[in-house]
Amino acid sequence: PPDPVFLPAELEVLGVPESYRLQRVDQDVAPNSSLHTRSETFLLLRAGSQPLVQATYPPFSTRQVTGSPVAPGSAAWAIRAVSLESSVSPAEPVVRNWDAPRDQDHSRARDLPCVTLHAHHRGRVARGTCHLQAPLGVCVVELEIPPRWFSPGFFHSHRSRRRDSDSLEPPERPEPAELRYSVGECRGREWEAPRLLGMLELRAGEPERQQEVRLDEKVLLRVPNVPLRPGQRFTATIALRHNFTADSLTLRIKAKKGLQVLSARPAIPGAWSAHLERSRGPKHSTAVVTCRRLGDIPAVPDGSRVSEPPAAFLHLDVAVENGTGGLAPARPLTWQVEYPGQDPEAQKDKLVWEIQVSERDIRALVPLVQELEILNTAPLTGIPRIIPVKLVAVEAGGGVSELTDPVGCESADKQVLQVSPAVPSLSRLTWDIPTEFHVPLQVSHSCDLVFVGGKESRGARGARVDFWARRLRAELSFSVWAPLLPLRVQLGDPVLEQLRGWRLPGGPDSGTVESEDPAEEPERRARGCRPQFQRTGLRVLAHFVAHPLDGGRHLSYLPGPEWLLDVTHLVAARTRVQDPRVASLEAGAVVVGREPGVTSVEV
Repeated sequence: PPDPVFLPAELEVLGVPESYRLQRVDQDVAPNSSLHTRSETFLLLRAGSQPLVQATYPPFSTRQVTGSPVAPGSAAWAIRAVSLESSVSPAEPVVRNWDAPRDQDHSRARDLPCVTLHAHHRGRVARGTCHLQAPLGVCVVELEIPPRWFSPGFFHSHRSRRRDSDSLEPPERPEPAELRYSVGECRGREWEAPRLLGMLELRAGEPERQQEVRLDEKVLLRVPNVPLRPGQRFTATIALRHNFTADSLTLRIKAKKGLQVLSARPAIPGAWSAHLERSRGPKHSTAVVTCRRLGDIPAVPDGSRVSEPPAAFLHLDVAVENGTGGLAPARPLTWQVEYPGQDPEAQKDKLVWEIQVSERDIRALVPLVQELEILNTAPLTGIPRIIPVKLVAVEAGGGVSELTDPVGCESADKQVLQVSPAVPSLSRLTWDIPTEFHVPLQVSHSCDLVFVGGKESRGARGARVDFWARRLRAELSFSVWAPLLPLRVQLGDPVLEQLRGWRLPGGPDSGTVESEDPAEEPERRARGCRPQFQRTGLRVLAHFVAHPLDGGRHLSYLPGPEWLLDVTHLVAARTRVQDPRVASLEAGAVVVGREPGVTSVEV
C-alpha cells in the first residue's frame, strides 16, 4: 500500500507533569490523519491540571485547552480514601476513614471539599463527614456504628429460635457493613455517586489485642499489644502449659522508671498462692512473686488435655505512672523465671518486653504519597524515579500530626525490594505536600522515599511496602511499569535519497582560497559544496509492562497491549548513528543523510 500522507504538523501536550505520545503496534500514523488533518494519541500521567495541546506548523502555532472546562467535583478533586479499621465492636464502635487529595494544588487550598463516609447495613445507612484541611489537605471521618447493627438476631428472630433447637450450630455473626465515600460541597450537594471503599467487619465482642511470648519451655507471658498512656493500668498474665509439674516457682520482674507492679493474684486462688515483694531503686524497681501450689492437685493432666492451650496461672497488675512523659517511649520490663534447687550461678533465661507509652492516643499510622504508580524510566535514562513518603499519625478524635517516633520500613520481597540508603540526587528533593517475583521498588534508609534506580528489569502490580512505628503498621501498594526490552527503533523512511540540484557548503575543497582566474570561481565554489540528502524522523518506542507477583507469565501492559510509548526524548542522549560519515543525528529525533552508504541507528 502507498505510504500515508498527512499534515506534517507537530503536536505536543503542555501543562502536565508527564505525558507520552502513544502509537499503535500495527500503525505508524493514526488512521484518521490526512493531508489536511493530523491526529495523535497521548498518555497523560499525574495530570493535576487541564492540559494544553500545542500544534506547530512553521511559521504557524496555536494552543488549545483540551476538553470542556472542569466543573467543581471529583474531576477536579481526585481523593485517596483509606479505611483505618477493618473491624469494629460495641466497645469500639467508631470507624475512621482517612481522606486526602491525590494531587496537591496549594492554590486551591481555600476551596477544599468535604468527604462523606457512608456505611450500609441491611438497608440502613449511617453517614459521617469531614472537611479537608490545609496545609496537608487531609481529614479523618469518624463514624459511630449504631449498636443494633452488632446484633445478629435483630432481623432474623426465626433463625435464633432454630439455633435454640440445635445447640450444635455455631452462633451467627453479624453481617459486614459496606463502606462507600463521596466528595462534595460542604453543606451542599455531592458531586459524584458514592464509590466503594470496602467491607467493615462487625464483631459482637471485642477481641483482646495481646501478644504471647515464651519465658521458658512451660511458662508463657501474655501482655497487651497496644500503646499505653501515662496513668493507665494493664494486666499481664502468666500461663502454664499442661505438662508443668513443679510445685513452686519464683517470678522476678525488673521495671524501668515510670512503671510499677501493683499486685499479683493467682488465676485460680484455690490452686496456687502468690506472694509479692517489691523494692525500688533510683532507676528501676524490682518485684519478686513467689508462687506455691496448694492442696493435693494432680500435676500431670490426662492425655485428653495435652492439646489444650496454656491455662492462665497468675495475673499481674502494672501501672504506667503519671508525669513520665519525658521518658523514652519504649520502657522495658525484664522477666525471669526461677525454680527451687536451681544453681544460683546458673545462667537463667531472661525476657525483655518493651511497653510503648504515648502521651497521645494514636490509633493509626498513615503514609502520605502523591502517587501509587511509577513509570520506571530509570533503565532508559539512568535517573532514579522517586516518590516521597511522609508518615503521619491519626489520633482518637480525628487529629492528624506528623510522626516524630523512629520509623521502620521494608519491602515485601527482600530478594528484590531492598532497604537502602538514598541515592545522592535524592537530597535535592522537596515535598510538594507541606510537609516478580522481581518487583523493581526500593525504600530509602530513612523511609521517606520509594524509588526505582535503574537496575530493575521487571515491573509488578501490587508491590507492597510496609511501614511501622512502635506497634502501629501501615502499607502501600504500588504499580510499577518497566520497559520491555528490546526497544523498537522506527524510521520514517529507511532510504534517504540525494536531493538533485541541492548542495550544502562543506566539501573537501571548501577552504578560503582565492582564485586567480575569475572565470574559474563558479567551478571552485561547486567543488567546495557537498550533496544534500533527505532527512527522516526517528522514533524509539517501548512497551511498559508489569509482571504478576505470583511468577506467572501473563503481562499487564500500559495502557494496553496494542499501544507503544514514544520514549525518543528519554533515550536521545544514548542514541547514535553507527557510521557518522553516512548519516548524522539532529536533536536525537531526526536522521540526516551525509554521503552514500549504509549505516544503522542504535540505542
